Amino acid sequence: MENNLLNKVGVVVLAAGKGTRLNCTDRPKVMLDLNGKPIVEYVVETLRQMGFADKQICLVVGFKHEIVEKYFGSSVVYALQAEQLGTGHAVLVAEKIMKNKFENIVVIYGDSPFISQETIESIIKNNIENKNVVTMTSVVSPNYEAESARFYDFGRVIRNANNAIINITEKKDCTEQQLQIKEGNAGYYCFEASWLWENLQKIKSNNVQNEYYLTDLVGLAISQNNKVESVVIPAEETFGINTLEQLEQAKRKLK
Repeated sequence: MENNLLNKVGVVVLAAGKGTRLNCTDRPKVMLDLNGKPIVEYVVETLRQMGFADKQICLVVGFKHEIVEKYFGSSVVYALQAEQLGTGHAVLVAEKIMKNKFENIVVIYGDSPFISQETIESIIKNNIENKNVVTMTSVVSPNYEAESARFYDFGRVIRNANNAIINITEKKDCTEQQLQIKEGNAGYYCFEASWLWENLQKIKSNNVQNEYYLTDLVGLAISQNNKVESVVIPAEETFGINTLEQLEQAKRKLK
């Protein structure tokens, strides 16, 4: 990717989770060992290989954050999410670090070691070239059986009759009809930075989890008649690590 584009992009990596389902009590989830290095290092390495510099990468840390900070040192910047109030809140705590420095902000997860350079580059270019305020990622599943069962837990991409995105609805908030939708939110985004920081505080926590969902920004952008588009990405890149079984699967995938 051209340096003149890359230099104007900041990346927020969400890395504050406790890893309750992983029985992880002595370190943050993203610092669990995955074939010899922490899960989050795979994400940071991908960004490094693309050419992102130290101050362009912000890790949002929380539970036992000092372990992450000791490991990466000054090679990245940090934002502390002291209380876990959702993905929208996680990005909000990065505002002080990232605001007024970049024209676009990418948001990715620290427990998703299979995200590729190609996907990150595609959402950045799509957002810039098409003058979107949000470019999201989605994954299309043929069904919710066998290996595709994990996609059932994804938020659903809601489209209108013209196939335009009108919202993302988290699984817990879906109707029975919406649960049948096969296009899921893959969770990686590129935002136009000034729009992001202006609108992030507008999202509400009136949902089942009482959390601030980053996904609500999609519906907000659309309600303002702004451009929102999606890049469909390969299913394997959406593989996150939330359980011990998924950690073992990730280890096998990386061999």
